[in-house]
Amino acid sequence: MFLFQHLTKERVLIDPVVTGRDQLFRLFGERFEDLDLVSSRGVVEQSLKEREAVLSTGIGEGWAIPHAQIPGAGRLLMAVSVHPRGLSYPAVDQLPVQLVFCLIGDSKTAADHLAGLARMARLARQDGALDRLVKTVTPEEFIGVLKAIEED
Repeated sequence: MFLFQHLTKERVLIDPVVTGRDQLFRLFGERFEDLDLVSSRGVVEQSLKEREAVLSTGIGEGWAIPHAQIPGAGRLLMAVSVHPRGLSYPAVDQLPVQLVFCLIGDSKTAADHLAGLARMARLARQDGALDRLVKTVTPEEFIGVLKAIEED
């Protein structure tokens, strides 16, 4: 499984105008709903917030991986946002987040959901991956750089 295979240019948000995590979750929900991937943006937003209440998905060093399971999602859904100047997000190292991968699944996609999280963890450990991805300026460029990193 490659992460880039789960992204389209419409699901890559380059430097979106948001001031924090909650606004970003709302934006992810809106994007998934606008693309007819979920029936309710509010369910996405609320599910992500509930997951965050357990433990922040800001894994440190500029990365965050908010994720949730939503009944009826039917397949693994993914979106990403790039924040070159950093986003206020309660991360384990208390530093701003620059790259946020959002994963949504359901009980039918649990294996894909876990594989996506594992793939994200590997990506976050690769030297230079964050810098390369944060420097992209278009969604197409982001997907191309992600593909190159993953296929190396």
